[in-house]
Amino acid sequence: MSGKIERNDVLNVAGAFLVAYGFVAGVCFFILVDVWAHGAPTSPDPARGYVYSHDEHGWITYFSAFQATSCALLLATSVPVFFVGVIVGPKRNVVSRRGFLSVGATWEPDDPKKLRRFGFVLGVVAAPIIVFVLGPFLVDALNAGGVVWSLG
Repeated sequence: MSGKIERNDVLNVAGAFLVAYGFVAGVCFFILVDVWAHGAPTSPDPARGYVYSHDEHGWITYFSAFQATSCALLLATSVPVFFVGVIVGPKRNVVSRRGFLSVGATWEPDDPKKLRRFGFVLGVVAAPIIVFVLGPFLVDALNAGGVVWSLG
């Protein structure tokens, strides 16, 4: 065993990190939407900044610029990050099915050193820190610059 870091090792850790981060960030999105939707007013409240409509299964509530931008960013990034992680991870014994309506593949992870577990743990730990500690600074900076994204 050499002490040399190989490309396969980096891809295993990075891919697993991205998969775990994307999944946990998606869970954070659903938690935040649920908490914020149940505490949000059902009519616009411009004095408090609740002017961005959000449709929660036919129930309209109004979010602030911070809430709307936070939810839009989490939704727009968590799913693609998850799939990028799946694509990045090294694979072996790939079997793909192709046809008019049958597109898919199965494979085995190419991880002889079992580094994916380390990447998963890093992603699971990093996601809440990024979402709840660093994320508010990013969203505040975007809102201060006049950028507001909304789901509704």
